[in-house]
Amino acid sequence: MKSPIHILLVDDSPYFLAAARDFLHLQANFDVVGVAGESQGMLAQIHKAMPDIILLDLNVGDRSGLDLIPLIKQNAPGAKIIVLTIMEEEPYRAAALQAGADAFVRKTEMSRKLISVITELMASSL
Repeated sequence: MKSPIHILLVDDSPYFLAAARDFLHLQANFDVVGVAGESQGMLAQIHKAMPDIILLDLNVGDRSGLDLIPLIKQNAPGAKIIVLTIMEEEPYRAAALQAGADAFVRKTEMSRKLISVITELMASSL
């Protein structure tokens, strides 16, 4: 597995961005290479940082995360997309995966599941 794993956070909540960055900084193998609160900032960060993993909320201020997934795939075809959202209903999970996301994690499960999901996705891309 590549070390460190470069992660881009995309969420319209500055509070969540700060909390997620702090959480990920505690992991020895992870490097948060950028944060974005809207789609234009996200695209700039993708091109600048070339992340391995993009953590994407379904609500990104100016656009739906579902609409951004194909755009991310086009601009960063090697990056893995994990939808990280508060939306807990199954239709959101199905829609995210159908749009091309590689995984779906609820924010309420972040501390229990996110690290293993990232690790599994990176191991499967070798």
